[in-house]
Amino acid sequence: MSERKQNKKIDKRAPVIVGVGDLVDRSKEDGLNPQELLAKACEHAIQDSGIEGLNKHIDYIGVVRFTVDFLTATNQSNFQYSNFPRTLANKLDVSTKHEVYAPMGGNSPQVLLEDALVKISAGATNCALLTGGEALQTMIAKLKAGKSLDWLDEPGGSPEMIGNNDIGFSDHEKLHGMDLPTNVYPLFAQALRREEKKTAAMHLKECSALFSEFSKIASKNPYSWFPSYRSAAEIAEETPNNRMVGFPYTKYLNSVIRVNMASAFILMSQEKADELNVAENKRVYVHGCSILNDIWNVTERPDFHSSPAIKTCVNQSLDQAEISLSDIKHFDLYSCFPSAVQIAKKELGIPEEKKDLTVTGGLPYFGGPGNSYTMFSTTEMVRQLRKKPQTYGLLTANSWFITKHAALVMSTIPARPFEKINNSSVQKDINSKAIQNFTETPSGNGRIDTYTVINGRKGLEFALIIGSLENGSRFIANSEKNEILLNKMISNEMLDAKVSVSQKDGKNIFNLI
Repeated sequence: MSERKQNKKIDKRAPVIVGVGDLVDRSKEDGLNPQELLAKACEHAIQDSGIEGLNKHIDYIGVVRFTVDFLTATNQSNFQYSNFPRTLANKLDVSTKHEVYAPMGGNSPQVLLEDALVKISAGATNCALLTGGEALQTMIAKLKAGKSLDWLDEPGGSPEMIGNNDIGFSDHEKLHGMDLPTNVYPLFAQALRREEKKTAAMHLKECSALFSEFSKIASKNPYSWFPSYRSAAEIAEETPNNRMVGFPYTKYLNSVIRVNMASAFILMSQEKADELNVAENKRVYVHGCSILNDIWNVTERPDFHSSPAIKTCVNQSLDQAEISLSDIKHFDLYSCFPSAVQIAKKELGIPEEKKDLTVTGGLPYFGGPGNSYTMFSTTEMVRQLRKKPQTYGLLTANSWFITKHAALVMSTIPARPFEKINNSSVQKDINSKAIQNFTETPSGNGRIDTYTVINGRKGLEFALIIGSLENGSRFIANSEKNEILLNKMISNEMLDAKVSVSQKDGKNIFNLI
């Protein structure tokens, strides 16, 4: 850490987090609606700040997009909030000039945070309230019971929409099942073990040991959806309660989205914090924030075991903070599936033996509330930094299929005013690496580069492969529903296995040779 970093004067526009709040509602049909859920988390954050009458100082409300409020959601018609930031402002008795709604994706909280950071550092905003969450357990329980949802409000106006809201897959990828994280992240898992020359059994053992450490943290976190420890053996073993989902991942290695959870934090300028006499032990500063995408369509990436974007995001955030990775005391690597953590570890050069990679407990155990998980990793990171002042924390975000990324560095050590990184040239360079030999109409013989076997609640469904034809062209294909074939693909090594591929009813179908 540089001497200049330790001794520099605090700038009045430096952004600082002064209050955090989380809420878990374990109710089902009688649970809180989204407005009530987020409002309570916001009230907790306001209370945590210790500032009396803070509501009248808030001039920015930003909300992370709800997963049901997106065109790929099956129940989007049940979500009828036309301007949720204003709905929330009315509930909290706040009059604000900035009403902001973030995009779809796991890095949505950082997109929202970056927007608030820019506005605060420019003097356009003095005090921002950021929040996000999900009430999916209650929504699904109500709909299953045949009950109507009263999830609607028309407060007037339209929020400012920010960020990239594109769908994360092509029509061709969706046709073959690559529109679901449970189907795609196992493809990364197989690619990782191929790169590392490991068997599926060895890889599952490593994934289970890794995530057992995550569950240990979740078991001690009062805000965890599943506050219980799971051993590596328990995570790896297939049981009626822990079925295989997308081979090689059991259910306990998958993020859990059906939760009722909300989180919020208060961000303001150093000048505003001084004006409101915010206690020094409440202040946590944002030192670095970067947002980038990997090549958008998975099928066009050079490989399936790396992420140039997350590596660059973290390095840029550390550079902004004027520190190195060795200065980081607290980590929270986005953990929807083991492959997300393993790829991030590899890109950042984090040693294999390092175990403390989460402050919350991770998405499969702490909970994965849609786009809002990193709201919770941010609030928990603030708590950890308050407990251990003068240390640094790093958290990462990931969206779609290791597609949209973000990194955030924080500390109780004062920071400079935030300067948004212009990543246009970096993004262009990443995008330029997309392969040019993908074909949607493969025919002939080839080999399997990576694969998974999809298991539904009623049993085996189909296999999904990404492969290479003998002429070098890449393709994706499904198997037909053949239990003998699917069991063989689970029981035997299929990486580099020879296949034939052709079209049937508009889809690519493969067979083992």
